Amino acid sequence: MQSHEITIEDVQLHREKYILVDVREPHELMGPEGHIQGIILATFGLALTHFLEFASPCKEYVFICRSGIRSGKACELAYVHGFTKCYNMKGGMLAWNEKKQGKF
Repeated sequence: MQSHEITIEDVQLHREKYILVDVREPHELMGPEGHIQGIILATFGLALTHFLEFASPCKEYVFICRSGIRSGKACELAYVHGFTKCYNMKGGMLAWNEKKQGKF
């Protein structure tokens, strides 16, 4: 299944509507890409699977990673677990930081 992508602008404009889930490794949050305040960390793998088992499939989730690859896979995994309102943040934290620095 193809994951649905969401733009950084949509995430920023409607932030209160989404639960932001970062699927990177914990050390990546302290790396050069940083992280978005208020995210939930559910590292891709067992931690993400555990998160999906207990999260409400009725809410809207945006999955985030460094470039959009892992978060796309996380979104697909969420669909397998019965979630229908989940999105992959297009371009990941690399694009988020470019937007933040005015490079768009």
